[in-house]
Amino acid sequence: MAVVQNSYSETIRPAVAGMVANLTNADADTRIVETAAGIGFGLAVGQGAGARGAVLGAATAAGFVGISIRDVVLDPADGDTYRQGASIAVLTEGDIWAVTGGAVAAGDTVVFAAATGTQSSLPADATHFANAGARWMTGAANGGLAIVRLGGALPSA
Repeated sequence: MAVVQNSYSETIRPAVAGMVANLTNADADTRIVETAAGIGFGLAVGQGAGARGAVLGAATAAGFVGISIRDVVLDPADGDTYRQGASIAVLTEGDIWAVTGGAVAAGDTVVFAAATGTQSSLPADATHFANAGARWMTGAANGGLAIVRLGGALPSA
């Protein structure tokens, strides 16, 4: 029989992108992925063309509907990405881990990139939108993992 795993780390990583951090006030929706390239875990998700549609990022701050939740039962060949046409779990309220698109500090406003769905605390501009219903609960350097808290004032179809 083939060996599945023959080495083990002394410690496990505390979290991964898209992992719900805790279930305090957690709420989620199921949507259908419309983005051709799919949507990865822990990224900002916007309203798609369909009533239950989801796209990566959003064209406006008002288009934001939540953050994609990690799904451990997806086909590993999909590279931790929900494929176009698949059902996607989207956290609309609660705490979730996300990879930062810039250095963030606890208490900072969450800003998401319209095109990529990455989140940071960079200044809002024409391609980065502040999410009034969210804040960073922990800090991290660029590319690190931090917890985003969604407040529940988000639109839901």
